[in-house]
Amino acid sequence: MQEESAIEFYKRVTQGTDHTKTITLEDASGAALPNVQMSPVDKRQLASVIQRLPDEMFDAVEEAESAEEAEDTIEDSENLSMNAVTEETVEAFEDLCKDSLRHPELAPPQMNDIVNNLNFEVLFSIGTEIIDISAESDGAVQDFHVQG
Repeated sequence: MQEESAIEFYKRVTQGTDHTKTITLEDASGAALPNVQMSPVDKRQLASVIQRLPDEMFDAVEEAESAEEAEDTIEDSENLSMNAVTEETVEAFEDLCKDSLRHPELAPPQMNDIVNNLNFEVLFSIGTEIIDISAESDGAVQDFHVQG
């Protein structure tokens, strides 16, 4: 255990870590939008999305080691059909993407319009990746000890 001043500790845990990823979106014609920034969402937003997912989908996301593995598990699952995917599930993934995705040349309403035009497979894949990076960066304070 490393001890430091309260101010040093505060600065360390509040500066955060940068888990931002850069992705490229592509439309059906092959036109691409590079430099889309995917950032983690905060714990409250993450919890809100997870709460709105069907249990089977959350289980697949939680147990998977990657977004692709989670998607494959869901596609192969007999327990999770398109009937389990509700309007609320789609809305949860859209909200997650709208909170996470940014582009330096587009205003947030423009990015929201792009998110509204993601097909379900891309929406799920991006949303799963956002869940993954958000869970990895859920806070810098990782442990506590009771003092004698």
